[in-house]
Amino acid sequence: MSKNSNSKNNRRDFLRIGVTLASGIVVPAGLTACGRESDKKSAGLVETFVQPPMLEAKNGVLDVTLTASYWDGKLSATDSGQEQPVSLRAYGYDSHGPSYSGPTLVVRGGEQLRIKLVNNLPVNPPFVAFRDPTNYIKPNTTNLHTHGLHVFPGIYSNEKDAEYGDYVVDPSTGGVIPQGDKRQYVYNLPKDHPAGPFYYHPQYHGSSAIQVASLMQGAIMVRGSVDELPEMLQARELIFLFQAPYFAKESIEKNYGVRDGSLEKFAQIANHPTGHGVRGPKGYMDTQPVLINGVRQPTIVMESGEVQRWRLINTQVFNYLNLNLDEHVLHQYTMDGWGSSLYQEFPDAQKKDGRGVVLAAGNRSSVIVKAGKPGTYFLRSLPVKISQGNNPIVLPGDVLAKVIVVDAKKADPKAVATSIPPTPLPVSDYLKPIGDEEFASAGGKKRSIMFNMIGNELEQRSDSIFSSWNKAFASVAEMSSDAMEAIKKNTAKAKQEISKITGRPMEGSVYIAPNPVPKYDYELQPSNTMIQNVILGDVEEWTIYNCNNLSHVFHIHVNPMMITKINGVPIKPYWCDTVALPAGGTASEPKSITFRMRFNDFTGPFIMHCQMLVHSDLGMIQRITVVPR
Repeated sequence: MSKNSNSKNNRRDFLRIGVTLASGIVVPAGLTACGRESDKKSAGLVETFVQPPMLEAKNGVLDVTLTASYWDGKLSATDSGQEQPVSLRAYGYDSHGPSYSGPTLVVRGGEQLRIKLVNNLPVNPPFVAFRDPTNYIKPNTTNLHTHGLHVFPGIYSNEKDAEYGDYVVDPSTGGVIPQGDKRQYVYNLPKDHPAGPFYYHPQYHGSSAIQVASLMQGAIMVRGSVDELPEMLQARELIFLFQAPYFAKESIEKNYGVRDGSLEKFAQIANHPTGHGVRGPKGYMDTQPVLINGVRQPTIVMESGEVQRWRLINTQVFNYLNLNLDEHVLHQYTMDGWGSSLYQEFPDAQKKDGRGVVLAAGNRSSVIVKAGKPGTYFLRSLPVKISQGNNPIVLPGDVLAKVIVVDAKKADPKAVATSIPPTPLPVSDYLKPIGDEEFASAGGKKRSIMFNMIGNELEQRSDSIFSSWNKAFASVAEMSSDAMEAIKKNTAKAKQEISKITGRPMEGSVYIAPNPVPKYDYELQPSNTMIQNVILGDVEEWTIYNCNNLSHVFHIHVNPMMITKINGVPIKPYWCDTVALPAGGTASEPKSITFRMRFNDFTGPFIMHCQMLVHSDLGMIQRITVVPR
């Protein structure tokens, strides 16, 4: 059974807070006992950072029940801290009711994670009209994806009662249906599974965005040898779930007919995708600002010289983060859940061309932070450019948290970590580089795949190969056979264009949304329409092209990828499972990433998709099937 894990943090967690739940409202109760708390209180220092509950495996197994239901609480809707009542989908666990996030699940390589998912959401709304955005999806049918874990993706057939791996290719008639349906997930982590931060969230096609944009997510920490270093053991560990929950407010297009505090329509997300403070044609969009574990701009208290390690997880359904801590260095030692032997340092952003630790939707990172001199500092998200062309979009900067550093001379210096681990850090053997010799001996197959979202007004030139594509959909109210023929014809043209650039035939297929996406007008494409068949044991090299003026975020399930080229230029390889495709691609000048992947250990079906989950729900998704040799 699951167990509250306090052993690690009790070593020096002098800033632990109590959290009371009253009427569904999460209220930081201030600092609790341990050493210097009275001094902190007298100085007016109250830490409002809320750490999700942490559950740890016992005897090699972590067994937990997650329950999806509505959560009636209050969340900060503005920078002023004003709270608004909300009714959002969220996870509870075991005997605990739903809250701002699910629990953090802690396992090691070689252990088993068992999650029973119970769906207590209400029945799906009835299908009323083909063009009603509420009815393109089943907003209350769900499933579960362990984002980034290298685990079996299929269904265990040798069990009396079916047990599932990381299985998310449910047909439209499948999934975990509302009002009490259950599904048992079993994840057996390989012994050499890399250590790092991962997370879980729903991935039922058509309802992913609306559920994750609520509060249905939680962290997974895989422990390994890097976590046993003395410096890591002593350092306080903080889990950051960056969230942007969407909920109706009067100023958002009159709530799309939805009551205040709720998230019920796909249009709420799709028509306001860029989050807090973004200027639109009618002024600033009034969407939900970024929260950390359900709290807007929480306060973290550190002592000068103290070392902490922060686990950063971007759970947002669309937005990027560009993280920078004033006058401090963020020593990054994992990208996603995949470790690096060396620190990648990102000091003051002005010295790095405006770049801090950049996390696209679904990205994670582990960083080591050493507190500087006493003072108040801000963890910021710096501006990020996510589109260019006719309608450029730059996500503005935002203050995400306050860090107060106090004078350590007034406290016991032995109570906190003060040393940064030396490099090189231990890394799993799984992450050994994929060289040319291994690639050639394991099949050496190359594939090209294109991201293109039809009707985004990328190019309106008369010579654009996509102009007929855009014209074909400009006037359609519903998907017709003529429109489908236009897609097939212009897909062939797009492949020809890619072939001219690469000098070889384009293998694979194309990601497309089935029609333009004007306001109030959405249609979902099934996830099983296009399949990449891969042989177990092969190593392949894929190039993903972005032919839109909007950044996309490529995520592949089950197997991590080793990035080797950006826009065709070789780079120092690194491992990840979620990677941003740069904005600015066109049909004639696509932007691209190239990676290599080992298809080892597991057969079965899984998916790759755009982690901007609105795009995924609209059809930017394909299925991969790994078959025995």
